[in-house]
Amino acid sequence: MHDDGGADRGASARCKANGSQSALAAGEPCAAGLRDAAARGGGDAAAAFAALWEAYYRRLMVFAAAYRGLPAGERHDAVADALIAAFGALPGFDPRRRLSPWVYRIAANRFSDAVRRARRESTIEVGPAGATEGASAGAASGGAAWRTLDPVASGDHAAESADRDLAERCAAAIAALPEADRRVATLRFYEGFSAADIGRALGMPAGTVRWRVGAIRRAIRAATGEEGP
Repeated sequence: MHDDGGADRGASARCKANGSQSALAAGEPCAAGLRDAAARGGGDAAAAFAALWEAYYRRLMVFAAAYRGLPAGERHDAVADALIAAFGALPGFDPRRRLSPWVYRIAANRFSDAVRRARRESTIEVGPAGATEGASAGAASGGAAWRTLDPVASGDHAAESADRDLAERCAAAIAALPEADRRVATLRFYEGFSAADIGRALGMPAGTVRWRVGAIRRAIRAATGEEGP
C-alpha cells in the first residue's frame, strides 16, 4: 500500500472550492476546506489543525495580552485551549461566515474563563499596582506587534527611530486603555477587523464598536500628541 494522503491532506487544510485549490487569503484559511478536513478525521484532520494553529496562534497570543487578568505565563495554554475548542467545533461551522471573528469569539470566551480561574486560584490581592504592572507588560509585549504594521524602509534611520518611538507610545497608550477598549483596539488596529466583525468576536452591537473605536482613537491621539483621522 502507498500513502497518497500527504499531498491531499495539505490541500484539504487550505481552501478548496469547486475542486480548485487556493492559497490562504489575508492570513485566513478557507473555512470550508478546514471544516471538511476536520470532519474527515485522520490525517486530514491533523493537517487542518496544523493550518488552524499556524494561522492563529501568534495572533491570538497578541489578543490574549489584552486580558490583564490572564498571567503572561498562562497565555500559551489559554491560546492552545481556544484553538483546540475551535477545531472541535469546526464540523458545525457555517463556511458562509468569516472564520476569524468566529475563532476570536471562541478565544474571547476561553480567555475570560482562564481569567476567572486565575483569580480564583491566586492568593495575591491584585490592586492598582497590579493593574499598572499589567499595562506596562502589555506595552512591552505589544510594541513589536504594532511596529510591524507600518514598516519603514531600511536605511532611513531617522524615520525608523521616529516610527519606533511612535509605535511604542501607541502601544503604551493602548495598554493603558480600559480592558474592554484594549480588546477592541487589538481587533481593530492589529487585526483590521470591521466593526461588525469585532462585534461578532466580542458579543456587542456594531454601533457600540464604532463608538468605542472613535473614543479609542481620541484617547490615543491625546496620549501620543499625534494628529490623525
